[in-house]
Amino acid sequence: MKMEFDVTRLVFAAIGILIIFILPPYLDGIARRVKARLQYRRGPPLAQTWYDLLKLFNLPSVKPTSSKLFTWAPYLALASAITAALLLPYGNVVPVDFGFNLVVFFYVILMVSVFLILGGLTVQNAFSHIGSAREMKIVLTVEPLIAILYGVMAYNAGSLNIADIIANLHLTPSLILTYILLAYALYVESGFVPFDVAEAEQEVIGGPLGEYSGRLLGVFYYAIHIKRFALLWFFVSVLVMPWVGPINTAVKAAEVLALQFLLTVSFYPIIAAIEATNARLRIDHVVKMNTRMFFAGIIILAMAFMGGW
Repeated sequence: MKMEFDVTRLVFAAIGILIIFILPPYLDGIARRVKARLQYRRGPPLAQTWYDLLKLFNLPSVKPTSSKLFTWAPYLALASAITAALLLPYGNVVPVDFGFNLVVFFYVILMVSVFLILGGLTVQNAFSHIGSAREMKIVLTVEPLIAILYGVMAYNAGSLNIADIIANLHLTPSLILTYILLAYALYVESGFVPFDVAEAEQEVIGGPLGEYSGRLLGVFYYAIHIKRFALLWFFVSVLVMPWVGPINTAVKAAEVLALQFLLTVSFYPIIAAIEATNARLRIDHVVKMNTRMFFAGIIILAMAFMGGW
């Protein structure tokens, strides 16, 4: 019986790992196709992002600096994004599960942005420095909001373990408001339009990525795609899984995994529609919006501590 249980967990963990490594570029392909259709264009194939990444992986990188950090930053960002994705549930299995992994998830996702900032600061390029400074401002204003919202969920469930939080969330007004603000915060953290002010190709020529090329640029893009996937998968998991009931059989776990997959894929056309119909914001506007949301998050946290709210 134990061996059968372990085999089931191993299968779900393997499926989760395959999803982590294969799905994110396809999600970007879905977004590109939807944006093209909204603009009355045919659009690229769904695998176009994979084609672009594979082409970059096979090209040499021009290194404008001798700094080792410039070379290592993309790989460290990719390792951070993969680690974050491995901390999430796939069905009823978390590939890397341990206590307080919500805190680890928060930090490793943050490290993707940190390595992006550091990579941009290692070169003598004004556009890279401007982009890194913008990314830093976004991180400093949105991460405190995310920390508060994670805190509300942890307090509601009485745990800092993601799987335990999902299993023990209770529907309260503060949790409903947390879902709304969390959708905003994770969207900003993902760097979608109109919050892509750090890379802003038409304005600062890619920002921190401006001096990257070839394989290193491909690794950075892959890390960003996996980071976006991890944030969306986390949101879908905490949004849906607490209300589907106990997941105590392999069949139920498979159904939940299919639901997670379908909702993750379904959210990307919505994201693409938002990107296609909004102009990029100025960095000062983003900072002001994040600051207002932060104070709203403090009010939600106070509601959660009031009990029953």
